[in-house]
Amino acid sequence: MRGSADLVFEVEDPEKVREALAPEALDLVQRSEIRLETCEKGIRLCVESEDVVSLRAALNTWIRLVKIAMEMVKV
Repeated sequence: MRGSADLVFEVEDPEKVREALAPEALDLVQRSEIRLETCEKGIRLCVESEDVVSLRAALNTWIRLVKIAMEMVKV
C-alpha cells in the first residue's frame, strides 16, 4: 500500500531552508520520493512512499532535518 504526506512548515527564510535541504532530497538510497518547495507560508514537504513503514521512516528523518535547518537559519 502506497503512502503519502504533504506538510507545510512556517519558516522565516524559506528559500535558505530549501537550499540547505535540497541535496538530501536528491539521495536515491531512500525508498521514498521527496519534494521540497517554497510556498507563501514557508516550506512544503511532499513525501511519497511505496509502503507505510518507509513513509514513517522518511517523515521522521525529514521532520528532524527541517527542524535543524530552521534552527541553523536563525544562527
